[in-house]
Amino acid sequence: SHSVAEKLYHCVQFLGFIVSSSQYRTITHENNHSKAHAMTVGKEKKKVSIGAESLLKMVCQHIVVAKVPNLNAEIVFLEEFARDGQLRKGREAYALVTMLSSLHFINASTDLGKDLFHDEDD
Repeated sequence: SHSVAEKLYHCVQFLGFIVSSSQYRTITHENNHSKAHAMTVGKEKKKVSIGAESLLKMVCQHIVVAKVPNLNAEIVFLEEFARDGQLRKGREAYALVTMLSSLHFINASTDLGKDLFHDEDD
């Protein structure tokens, strides 16, 4: 991707994939049934809401595991050049703010393993 619009599109897609996969996983765990049953529930379009804090943690986890080169610079580029009104509204704006917040958390963390990959109960 080269344009700001293309980069923001991919950020929106990234968040969408995370939300979709977490809804499937949440349904599977909530029902405590087989995966086949969870897939049936998913086909019935049962939605499970995800809180902003949970989404932020999942985005951080995916960013850390993906090891995307120059991601900080790419997101700063988007923040700087996404001036068009359409790019600063709706899903694109939410995706950009989520990515900025995730990177801020990752950059500020002194222990990513503990902060992102361990449950609070551990």
